[in-house]
Amino acid sequence: MSPSLNPPLPPDPSSPVRRQRQEAASKPVATPLGSVGVAIVDDDENVHALVRDILGRAQEFCWVGSYSSGEAALTGIPQTGARVVLMDVKMPAMSGIECARRLKALLPQIIVVMITGLSDPRTIDLAQECGADRFLPKPFTAAHVLATLSFCIPRPKAETANPLPSAKGMSQPGLRRKSLAPREEELMRYVAEGLLNKEIAERMGVSIYVIHKLQSSAFKKLGARNRTEASRNWRQ
Repeated sequence: MSPSLNPPLPPDPSSPVRRQRQEAASKPVATPLGSVGVAIVDDDENVHALVRDILGRAQEFCWVGSYSSGEAALTGIPQTGARVVLMDVKMPAMSGIECARRLKALLPQIIVVMITGLSDPRTIDLAQECGADRFLPKPFTAAHVLATLSFCIPRPKAETANPLPSAKGMSQPGLRRKSLAPREEELMRYVAEGLLNKEIAERMGVSIYVIHKLQSSAFKKLGARNRTEASRNWRQ
């Protein structure tokens, strides 16, 4: 039998998928006016495709870059103008936690959402200590991704549309603090002391998942994205 006249061809460097990945790492993508730029850092190509498809159907958010390693992300993300980064916790070479720490040092205002299938409290605490603002558990749906992103972005218009009447000697942060539930107030006392979530869970006698739920609610009421902002606003 004669050899095949059409042997398998090597991967085409001009294929759409490969070209998109190369562009993501080589040049910034313009963010449409009124949209929030989101970058993705994950070594799983399926996650890139899924999240990019979700962002492509969203009005408020848009994709600005995809990176398969922490090293590539640290080089590329500062050029994209991204406001939010979806970052996998577990990656080869540099972990997502270490990448988040370095990225926050470069871009203090950037919001880092850690994608994780892990439920280890120590890993979650380490991620928060390194600057993680939110967590997106695997597996996730489009609604879950968009809800998490929406929570990360402040809504100044909603807060100023109907301003609360001011009272002498009473600041806005003080009004926010009064809205906290008793358990949220207890949580914030421990957060302000610098306790880890695992330690707070032990003090309050609840699971780590209850702590994350209370923390998300309290941080939202305080207008904070992370522990530092929440502690400062709560003390005020």
